Amino acid sequence: MKAESSRLKERLDAMDKRYTEANVAMDRIRQVLDEATALLARNSADLGAQVERQGQDVNTLKGKLEEVLHLVEQLQKQNTEGRVIERLAQLEQGQQKIVDKVAPSMPEDKDSLWNESLAKLKDGNRTEGRRFLREFLKRFPQDAKAPGAYLLVGKSFAEESKHIQAAAEYQKLLDTYPKAPEVPEGMFLMGTSMVELKYCTDADAIFQDLQKRYKKSPFANQAKTQAKAVKILAKDKTRCTS
Repeated sequence: MKAESSRLKERLDAMDKRYTEANVAMDRIRQVLDEATALLARNSADLGAQVERQGQDVNTLKGKLEEVLHLVEQLQKQNTEGRVIERLAQLEQGQQKIVDKVAPSMPEDKDSLWNESLAKLKDGNRTEGRRFLREFLKRFPQDAKAPGAYLLVGKSFAEESKHIQAAAEYQKLLDTYPKAPEVPEGMFLMGTSMVELKYCTDADAIFQDLQKRYKKSPFANQAKTQAKAVKILAKDKTRCTS
């Protein structure tokens, strides 16, 4: 896996030359976030008034964040994933700080926080579900459920067809909890996200590695099936760019 990670990093570094236009777009994203943060800062002086105007602030934020998401989608279409993954993580952290200022408080109890996260995901409220799961990871990184939290966040992004963000979450799982029982599933899901991103060579490498390292895992059999499918897809340049 280390060798594969090294190869992927080299591939991303080689794409750095194509990142100029992405930097311009990301600067615009920062500007939007700064505007949204400034808006909230101005309203925070009077707590009582802020509570009364919270609904209006949230609607304003939604408009700002929709603009951010639009720019992110443009970045994805530009095939500049080499540095975009890192910057998306930074962007999401910035968004999270803004949302935390107007969002309802979270349960202090570990089990309540986890159950609330699952309930929000089940109800289709993925944004709030991710917010609660990230808070769980922040407070309880050593809990046995923590690796699963990364999986759930990644899956929620995949359900929205945001496969760059999904892959980033699966990679966090592999990097942070390399011995967790959730690793085989994380590898498999990362491979499927790579297929969706049309990186068939990377997807095949992940599926092959999964089969070698976790032969007894049910995901090894699924990876074997997917690897065969990827080899067929690789012949179609409209389905695979690498």
